[in-house]
Amino acid sequence: MAGTDLVRYSRDGDQFHYFWAARRCLLLLSPNSDLKAITIEGASPSEASDAGHITTGEELIDVAEYYGSEKLEHAMQIRYIQLKHSTVRTDKAWMPSELKKTLEGFAKRYKALQQQFSTIDLNGKLEFCFISNRPISTNFLEAVCDEAAGHPARHAAEKEKLERFTGFSGPELTAFCKLLRLEGNQEGLWDQQNLLAREVGGYLPGMDVDAPVQLKELVTKKAGSASADNPTITQKDVLRALKTDEPDLFPAPCLIEECEDVVPREQEQELFQEIVRAGDAPVIIHAAAGVGKSVFATRIKLGLPEGSFSVLYDCFGNGQYRSASGYRHRHKDALVQIANELATEGLCHPLIPSLHAEPSAYMRAFMYRLRQGIDSLRSKNRQALLCIIVDAADNAQMAAEETGEARSFVRDLIREQLPDGVRLVALCRTHRQKHLDPPPNALRLELQPFSRNETAAYLRQIFVDASEQDVEEFHRLSSQNPRVQAMALSRKKAGLSEILRSLGPDPTTVEDAIKNLLEGSIAKLRDEAVIERSQIDKICAGLAVLRPLIPLSVLSSMSGVEEAAIKSFAFDLGRPLLITGEAIQFFDEPAETWFRERFKPAAGESAAFLENLKPLAANSAYVASVLPQLMLEAGQFDELVELALNSEALPGTSPIEKRDIELQRLQFALKASLRAKRYADAAKLALKAGGESAGDERQGRLLQANTDLAAVFLESGRIQELVSRGTFGSGWVGSHHAYEAALLSGRKELVGEARSRLRMAREWLRNWAQLPDEERQREEVSDEDIFALAGAFFNIHGAEACAHDLRGWRPREISFRVGRILASRFIDHGRYHDLDELALAAGNDLCLILAITLELREVHKTPPKSVVERALRLALNPSTRLRDDGRL
Repeated sequence: MAGTDLVRYSRDGDQFHYFWAARRCLLLLSPNSDLKAITIEGASPSEASDAGHITTGEELIDVAEYYGSEKLEHAMQIRYIQLKHSTVRTDKAWMPSELKKTLEGFAKRYKALQQQFSTIDLNGKLEFCFISNRPISTNFLEAVCDEAAGHPARHAAEKEKLERFTGFSGPELTAFCKLLRLEGNQEGLWDQQNLLAREVGGYLPGMDVDAPVQLKELVTKKAGSASADNPTITQKDVLRALKTDEPDLFPAPCLIEECEDVVPREQEQELFQEIVRAGDAPVIIHAAAGVGKSVFATRIKLGLPEGSFSVLYDCFGNGQYRSASGYRHRHKDALVQIANELATEGLCHPLIPSLHAEPSAYMRAFMYRLRQGIDSLRSKNRQALLCIIVDAADNAQMAAEETGEARSFVRDLIREQLPDGVRLVALCRTHRQKHLDPPPNALRLELQPFSRNETAAYLRQIFVDASEQDVEEFHRLSSQNPRVQAMALSRKKAGLSEILRSLGPDPTTVEDAIKNLLEGSIAKLRDEAVIERSQIDKICAGLAVLRPLIPLSVLSSMSGVEEAAIKSFAFDLGRPLLITGEAIQFFDEPAETWFRERFKPAAGESAAFLENLKPLAANSAYVASVLPQLMLEAGQFDELVELALNSEALPGTSPIEKRDIELQRLQFALKASLRAKRYADAAKLALKAGGESAGDERQGRLLQANTDLAAVFLESGRIQELVSRGTFGSGWVGSHHAYEAALLSGRKELVGEARSRLRMAREWLRNWAQLPDEERQREEVSDEDIFALAGAFFNIHGAEACAHDLRGWRPREISFRVGRILASRFIDHGRYHDLDELALAAGNDLCLILAITLELREVHKTPPKSVVERALRLALNPSTRLRDDGRL
């Protein structure tokens, strides 16, 4: 055999190893797996870090799998795996003599682990695996099985070899054989390659030829000398290879709060049975406004057979479904969210979003996961069902049409052939069923208003002593509508008599209830100030037309009513409206719908409304950003194109916001032109958009370099939109989280979201720190990145956390360099008190103290006296060594 052939065969073995390990890496994405880490070419350095790394037998370990933890004492299981591949002798069985070296090495490692971890029971915790594409001697396999089971040996000669190879006999040999796994006849090299491509494809919504290559390349790098000190692969590494991140896996979480003390519906059991018996027909639960569709949606899971599972998808999202940063109607939002909630329960593969996947690809991937999910459930209980519940499904289609899209995900999903055992339940308004475009076999079920008994139970949760006459009157006046009853009872402080008086004398619908509350609020506003009805109408029109979250300042400017009065108006309404910071939004869909139907300007009035709104764009980025959509809805296409081409009605508050909104406007108008087949307009818009895009990249870099200023000058809505678009990032994977945390943390109302982004940035940094030196150099963390992190730490957790984070970086001079940037920015903002706190928190970090002192000197200020004294003591201390260049 030629020497070159031997080299080729050896390389085949390496490739077999890499493809096999890459397939195992996908398990790190599975929520159903306890697999926490995989190491390549050796054991994890963390396995026995406290007691010293065990090298015995490590040369045999091609792959090690760690379940539960990388630390042996905490791990549920550790599998040491040797892989062997043959290109030519694929049918020749492995003989015992060929396995001698493997068994000797495994046995020695087992003994070494027993000695070092003598207080831990290793039986059941360890596995020693030999895996090959060749078969293994049947007699030898039977000898191992006999010994592990404690049965008499069928092959005495094979047992004798086992004893000789391992050095064990009696109970010790039995214990070792219980941990030994010899697996032959595995798929060969090319099958492994095809399986990897297929299995990676199972995690993605479409074909991605690059993903399997990147995953295999990850394993290859970990097998190289550069990764000798860190051969570990974690979930973060796999996400990095697949070019995604955790927030992308759950883009639209359910915001429906499960109510306490829910009144069980008398109709529930009947509806539950209909859902269970529906077969592959989609179920549409419809009702008028306020009858309790969302509450019922949260209770469907209670009526499913034992062993079933359900996912509730929320299309309304507290009214944010119409906001660009909170879309919930797209396939890439809804199907990814639902699939990954299933995956979290271990029912299917996760669905990794892809930048270039079409809606049809997402749908195919989602249907595959439904089949996986029901197969998993029915493997344990043949009667189990998998139920997908879509609340406010009509809102999803309405949002799609508003943005110029023909179909939301629900229109496509409702026409799919569901796998046996899967139920699809969509909830919507009765008069909007046509929005869903359901197939003829759809099962339509109506949710009825409250019965008298249900009204009695609900009323007596608040007023325990309510009489039968009170119940009868409350039931009649509220038109048996749960939402009307909830709105009325939210004013419980007024007493039951006053509530009944406010509902009477005639029965009240949801619309009438909201109307009555509005009129009451208007009367109160008139008592407080002279406000004309036209001003109130403008407030209501703004609420009906504008996208959430609506700045109070915009409503104030439109109506001429002070912001405080608008807040009072919202608080008087109570349940329908919600104040979030300095913005307002609808609490629930019936209120939003009523406002839109009652106050949305008619076709002839839209132009006047827009003319009234346009002047506000000069001082409001929010208004400037919503104008294009409103103009398109009003049929003002020519005006929209002219607006985009002439750069009219742009905010003058900030050049950054102006450029950002102008580019968005051009892109929106361009898409609208293409859909309308107005190609001449599209060509003009495309030319201008091309020039603005180059400027947008420069603007993005400017914003990233000045997140502290952007947080001050940009509106909260614009900040959230920038974050949702993934504007930022630097050289390392996950770096965008650092800049997003810094930007968000500059606004008090966004600190909660900033904290989440900061946590993810730190997790990615820990992953970066484990990369080989060469890769870390390619993904360099800059001083600007560390400054963004430090600023976020200060804004979120305070001075102590910020100083602690800076002390953690090496070399120590980083604390000086970044400290100067941080101090300079604090001085620019006049945050002298914060800077003093940081200096006090610096402790013995002389680098940070010197950085702060140096920057304060530029404005003729000094740190607190105690800080200066401490710095002087540190500098004069003989143990503090300063180099000639001034570095520590």
